[in-house]
Amino acid sequence: MFGSEKCIPTVDIGTKIPFLFYENEDYLRSMFQIKGTIGIKTQINLLIREKLRKNKKCFIDHINPELKFDVVINNELDFSVNCKAKEFYLLGRYVKFARNIPQRDKSWMKNDSQTFFELIDKNEKSIEHSIRKSVMSEYHPEEMKITWTGSEDKHSLVLGSGRPFFVKVINPKVKGTDGKKVSDDGVDLQFRKIKQDQIDYYGKYRVMVTVLVGLDEKVNNIDHFQYLIKSLVGEVTFKVKNRKTKRNIYFAKLVNTRDDKLEISLDMDNGIPIKQLIGGNEPIKPCLSNILNTKCECIYFDINDVILNK
Repeated sequence: MFGSEKCIPTVDIGTKIPFLFYENEDYLRSMFQIKGTIGIKTQINLLIREKLRKNKKCFIDHINPELKFDVVINNELDFSVNCKAKEFYLLGRYVKFARNIPQRDKSWMKNDSQTFFELIDKNEKSIEHSIRKSVMSEYHPEEMKITWTGSEDKHSLVLGSGRPFFVKVINPKVKGTDGKKVSDDGVDLQFRKIKQDQIDYYGKYRVMVTVLVGLDEKVNNIDHFQYLIKSLVGEVTFKVKNRKTKRNIYFAKLVNTRDDKLEISLDMDNGIPIKQLIGGNEPIKPCLSNILNTKCECIYFDINDVILNK
């Protein structure tokens, strides 16, 4: 568990006793007309905390402890001690060098009859698979919750500084190290601890994207297409769960052409649905298919870098 000779943990101690104890205590107080004395639960807590203070290997903190201990007493006066560590948040970034790696593992299911590492062996390769394996290995948590800040196609690469995500680490058994870097078969991960109120800042960013676009017709006038593609710059409106959403494109350029395919470069806010922006299969404005007046399809896109908003 947490703590070392150089790092003294903060702890809190509580007691859980059967309701029968309270009933008997109230009965005796009433019988002997005893008032003003501390209860049995408070007295147990004070005795334990006093011993810990004398030990000087931890500090008592009732407000924000690293470790919370509960002494659980049953009717037969047997007891056990439950320990829960303070949850914390990790800011992660992933870089994906290989294609055909999905972000999420849809087959992931918690199964109490199997160990985590048995489940890891069964699940297919994914970004989530790598994250869970790395966090479990480093912190041994009871549970973890991953929050994504965006997604990309499984065929897409994610380069540069990597796409951010967050992990809530619940009841870790090991304190672990900060600033961890992990490489896992085509995926590089970085983790560092952050405060909960920093999540909104790191969840807002721009992406530099290269998109390979397939057309219904062959490109004839490259200069005209270059001019039209620049008109993507500006505000983009679309719907997410029937709610109107606005984002911005800051830069759009035609990089290359080959027969009926275009390669374009975009600098835009995270959250714009790229396939929708290109093909317009769902309502979005602007849309490349409408701008070029020909049916367009996003074959795949790569994220070249991620830039945090100021």
